[in-house]
Amino acid sequence: MRITVENIIVVLSLILFEAWFLSGYFSGNPEFEPAIGFLVSLGALFGKDKVKEKLGFGGEKNSHDLALFEEFQQVFPVEPTLRLLKETDFGNSFPKSSIQPLYDFADTWDTVEKEFFNKKLEKERKSLYEAAKELAMEFAKQTVPVGSGDFISVYPDNVRNEGDPRPQHVLDSAKILNDRSSEFTPKYESFVRICKAALKQ
Repeated sequence: MRITVENIIVVLSLILFEAWFLSGYFSGNPEFEPAIGFLVSLGALFGKDKVKEKLGFGGEKNSHDLALFEEFQQVFPVEPTLRLLKETDFGNSFPKSSIQPLYDFADTWDTVEKEFFNKKLEKERKSLYEAAKELAMEFAKQTVPVGSGDFISVYPDNVRNEGDPRPQHVLDSAKILNDRSSEFTPKYESFVRICKAALKQ
């Protein structure tokens, strides 16, 4: 048995119920309540891990979910991708390599092996995946390469070279990406927090 806070609490409950029962027994006035409490605590001590495993907490299922969350953080990291989405004005050009993890996540995380056993985490993953897929589609639709380098932009080279003020469609594209990114980043952060709480990282 592992030493955890919950195990310590259950063991202390067993000791207290036993002391309560013995106190009444030796005083000639035994009570049934502490005996019942002792049996319930004993059942909790030996049965809680199986219950947690069925619900997707602990055991091999928890190991799978923890490994999957760690993989998620590698595929779709805070640096540089989330920071780019959170802080960039997409009226400016930006590195395609920094947004590539968003595309990778949208392309590869819709398969069965990317599912969490924990039902709450899986529900959150599906929600985040759908939001990421929509955001990736917007970036693909609204941006074009800048020259022959790594940068992309909502401002096409041929329009930029005309030297005129930015046309409305360029301003609209930047606003769409800025707004959608602002909507997406809290969902990402919420998913990470929920995973850390459930997996006790």
